[in-house]
Amino acid sequence: MRLTFRPIRPDEITQASHLVDAAYAPQRRSLYGNTRLGHWQHYAEAKIESYVEREPEGVRVGLLDNDIVAFNVCRSYGRLGWFHTLAVHPHFQGRGLGQQAVADAEAYLTHRGVTAIALMTWPTAISNLAFYQRLGYRLRGLSVYAYRGTNTSIISGRSPFYATAYETVRTEERAWVEDAVRVLCQRIMPGLDYLPWLTWALEKDFAETLLFWRGQRLFALALAYFFPGTSWAEGKLLLIHPDLALPDHLWILEHIRFWAHARGRDMFGLPVDLSSDFARQALLPYGFRFYPESMVNLVKGDDLPDPALHFVRFGG
Repeated sequence: MRLTFRPIRPDEITQASHLVDAAYAPQRRSLYGNTRLGHWQHYAEAKIESYVEREPEGVRVGLLDNDIVAFNVCRSYGRLGWFHTLAVHPHFQGRGLGQQAVADAEAYLTHRGVTAIALMTWPTAISNLAFYQRLGYRLRGLSVYAYRGTNTSIISGRSPFYATAYETVRTEERAWVEDAVRVLCQRIMPGLDYLPWLTWALEKDFAETLLFWRGQRLFALALAYFFPGTSWAEGKLLLIHPDLALPDHLWILEHIRFWAHARGRDMFGLPVDLSSDFARQALLPYGFRFYPESMVNLVKGDDLPDPALHFVRFGG
C-alpha cells in the first residue's frame, strides 16, 4: 500500500484537522487516562492555516485513492528542520504508512538543505519512541515548559543589555538588524536561520520578538505568543549567545519577565531542555516551575544545537 504525498490544499484543511483528532485523541487517553492531560482538544483548522501561511509546501498530506489518510507538518530553518503532528488515520495504522510519511518529511526537509531533522513526542509513548529509533532517530533531551509569575523581579541592579522590539525597527535599519539575527543564529548552529519565523510573526501580528543588545552587537532574542484574552505569555524561541554567563542569562530572563508584565500577563514561560544545566542553574533557584507535560526530542543527521543556548518548542 503506497501513498501519494503532496502539499495540502485549502479545501482539505478541515478534513486534515479531523484526521489528527481521530489519530491523537485515543493515544492521549491511553497515555494519560481520564485526566486533564488525557483530554484531547480539537486540532483547530486555524492552526493548520497558520502553518500553511508560513511554509505552504511543508504541510503534507498522504493520499490513498484521493482520500487523505496521513498528515504531517514540516518546518525548515536553514540546516535545522522539524516535523510534527504526524498522523495516520486509525483505520490505516499498522500498515507501514507512518514510515512512508516520515520518509516524505525527510525527503522534503533534505531538499530544503536541512542536515539535522528533529521531532518531539511524548516520553510515555513507548511505541512512538521505538518507531522513530528504528528509523534512525536518537534521543536528544527532554523538553518541558518552565513558567514563572511576572510580579516579582528575577535579578536586581543595572542590566548590561538594552532590549528592543523587532516590530519597532525602522525601515532603514531593517537589513542591519536582520544581519545581526543571522549572525546570532550562526553562533548557535552553523546554517541555522530563524529569520523567516521572526519576519512571518511580524507580518501576521502573530507573535512578538525581543532583541537584546550590547552596543551594536546582538546577544539574544526571544519570540513569544501573546494570545488575546489570556494571562500567559508563551515563549516559543529563545537564542542566547555562547559568550554569555549565568548573570547574563538572568538579565535576559528579567527583561522577558518585564516584557510580559508590561503586556498585562501574570505568567510567562519558555521551553527548556532538562538535559541542560540551565534548568538547574538559572530557573529553579529563581522561582521557575515546570509544566507537567514533557516532550522527548529526537534527531537524525547532525546534532541539535546546545540546549543551553537554543530553546525552542514545536508542534501542537
